[in-house]
Amino acid sequence: MEEIITRYFQNNITAKEQSLLDDWLAEGDVNRKEFEALKKTWELTSRLISIRSVNIEKARKAVKKNIPEFKKSKSILYYWQRIAAVIFLPFLLAVTFVIYMYFRDSSEKITQQEISAACGTRTRFNLPDGTEVWLNSGSKIKFPSRFIGAKREVSLEGEAFFDVSKDKLRPFYVNLGAMSVKAVGTSFNISAYKKDNSYETTLISGELLLIKKDIGRHDIILFKMEPNQHTIFNKKDKNIKLTENIVPGEPLQSENIKGKSVDLQAIKQKDDNFENKYTSWINGKLIFRDDPMDEVIKRLGRWYNVDIQLKDTLLYGFRYTATFIDETLEQVLDLLKLSAPIEYTLTERKVNNDNSFSKKFVVIKLKRKK
Repeated sequence: MEEIITRYFQNNITAKEQSLLDDWLAEGDVNRKEFEALKKTWELTSRLISIRSVNIEKARKAVKKNIPEFKKSKSILYYWQRIAAVIFLPFLLAVTFVIYMYFRDSSEKITQQEISAACGTRTRFNLPDGTEVWLNSGSKIKFPSRFIGAKREVSLEGEAFFDVSKDKLRPFYVNLGAMSVKAVGTSFNISAYKKDNSYETTLISGELLLIKKDIGRHDIILFKMEPNQHTIFNKKDKNIKLTENIVPGEPLQSENIKGKSVDLQAIKQKDDNFENKYTSWINGKLIFRDDPMDEVIKRLGRWYNVDIQLKDTLLYGFRYTATFIDETLEQVLDLLKLSAPIEYTLTERKVNNDNSFSKKFVVIKLKRKK
């Protein structure tokens, strides 16, 4: 874009480049401010160039007429002064422009910032580029105070929903560790808790690339996601499991991506349920759709900031379909009891030696016949 802007100032821009420039300027105030700063720099250098347009020889002759003693012979120093002016002035202009282009951000110190959502809470905020972020319970995100360079990068630990501000020339990266997610103008959800064995990504709109970095720092595309797709990246074996919101009963085709087997499974539910299941938390809802018990207690534990333990191995085979909105933890546990032969004990918070409070602790076990 800097090259396109330069050609614009030189009145040497093509129609396609002009269209790209117009789109770039329309993407936000940050781009327009950068353009105006470049314009001022260009105007300054243009003024310096105009100085060179003065006819030095003609002016010298005019002065010579008024100085009878002026020597006709020209000294070697005179010639060298003219040569230096011709060579040095364009060089000075070029250096001035390069310094501005590459070091214009040095005056403002770029610092790393971190925002976190305490366990049992959720938070919403905007990144410096206007990207809207919802951060789920027990999550944190790191990002620079201002995005510079050819891409926008953040690091996530936990779960977040992103509505990325559109910028075609600077893609948006979410670094997770073993994998990264690349987007331009896209809305998507990522669950990447440190203790989990996988990264889960849900694309709502736009286009998303699952990537990793090789030694040369180039992007290696693992998978290109389409809207209404949900992927599970296994941290251990690096395989990707893909689920799609397709019509129940429709035959599935196995895929092979970059030589890696991708397991396609149908999500047998309607469109609104697909989105709600993975992103409803931003609206204060917990939705389960035929989810195993271990997944249920994991999400409940984060949602209510409580430790939950399954006492019997048979409980792991139970599956739940439910929607929780404003229920308390006790109400949710009571509802689970209605749909399965289970019972639970709840231990309230205790004051620790450092005056902090412990988490509530829940033990779930099979209901014994009396």
